[in-house]
Amino acid sequence: MIRLSTSRIVLKATLDDILSEDDDLLDIAPIKKKSAPVDLVSSQFAELEAFYEQHGRLPAMTSGAQMKEKLLAKRLASIMAIPSLVESLRAKDRLGILEMGALPLVAAGEPPIYIDKSELVQSLDDIFNDDDDDLLSFDTPDIFNIKHVQIEKKELPDEIAQRQPCPDFPRFEPLFATVHKQIKAGEFSTIRFRHELKIIEGDFFILNGVMGYVHKAGERLEQYSSYNARLHIVFENGTEMNMLYQSLTHGLVRDTEGRKILLSGAKLIPSDIQIPSGLIYVLATKSTNPALNPYLHNLYKIGFTETSIEQRIKNAEKDRTFLEAPVRIVATTECFNLNAQKLEALVHGFLAARRLNVTLKSENGQIYTPREWFNVPLSTVQAVIQHIVDGTISKYRLDSTSGRVLPK
Repeated sequence: MIRLSTSRIVLKATLDDILSEDDDLLDIAPIKKKSAPVDLVSSQFAELEAFYEQHGRLPAMTSGAQMKEKLLAKRLASIMAIPSLVESLRAKDRLGILEMGALPLVAAGEPPIYIDKSELVQSLDDIFNDDDDDLLSFDTPDIFNIKHVQIEKKELPDEIAQRQPCPDFPRFEPLFATVHKQIKAGEFSTIRFRHELKIIEGDFFILNGVMGYVHKAGERLEQYSSYNARLHIVFENGTEMNMLYQSLTHGLVRDTEGRKILLSGAKLIPSDIQIPSGLIYVLATKSTNPALNPYLHNLYKIGFTETSIEQRIKNAEKDRTFLEAPVRIVATTECFNLNAQKLEALVHGFLAARRLNVTLKSENGQIYTPREWFNVPLSTVQAVIQHIVDGTISKYRLDSTSGRVLPK
């Protein structure tokens, strides 16, 4: 005889009975979010940026470089070899590494260094991150296809600067020898590069320890708000490249040893290239201030700007420089291959005897004396600028009574 025990059996008669129980039947863990895909290329590019910020230069394949630096140099070379990848990274390139990446990775005079890949492998990360290995190479590697990522659209030049051997380097080589000789003799000097120095055709510079020569400058690229052009540059190690003017000057500023070579006014090769350096403008005031009435007939402001004149005067009504009043553009003179700020200072110095000498009160009650307004005929302003530019200003003087320019 079999006896069934029912003491531990509980009958659940209804759905409410089932749901009211504190069982784990409906305890379902939430679905875990999928982690975002790792952007390996951007991560590697960030390592290159970190190296540049720490050392002030790009990693190089030189004999004295550490293995980590050699690995970074190889990764940079791999990135530069894929144009589509270069374009995708350009929006993230805050340091201009992609432009500088085309410069020599081997110091001048050293033979290329060939490295066994096995000596660069120090961890599992090195195995999976090494861009040069062929183990995971496919016709269209998915690692370089960035999907579902909004990339800022940016104006790109028609061609990306690439370093290559200079086929007619023998005709440039004597130039570098001459510059080195003149620097050693003290005839030429070098100066830490700053943006206001500018670079024009025929200039020499030192970038990342390599001397370069600006052989040609192309037409101005109109898609840029400030001056930019494609420069043909030859380097003393026998390479050449076409580089943007802005990329070169920014690179020289970022390079802690970036220098421009001062040729003491001499040019080794004649040049007629014109690089804009600023704008000298002449303005007349529309002020109704009674204190200015005796001077309004021949009252002009002479100033300098690197932007457009419209941008410079857009807040004239709130600026004491413009007498806190609207102004009228009388004349503008674009300056090339010279220091426009010094030109402005020379004009002010020549006309100092006719400087406006009145005391005005600003809207906030402060007292001020204008410094850039002169009581002279317009023909005098134009003549002074012209004589300074052509170098003949020393032959003239200003008549302090009439305000006219007269021969000495």
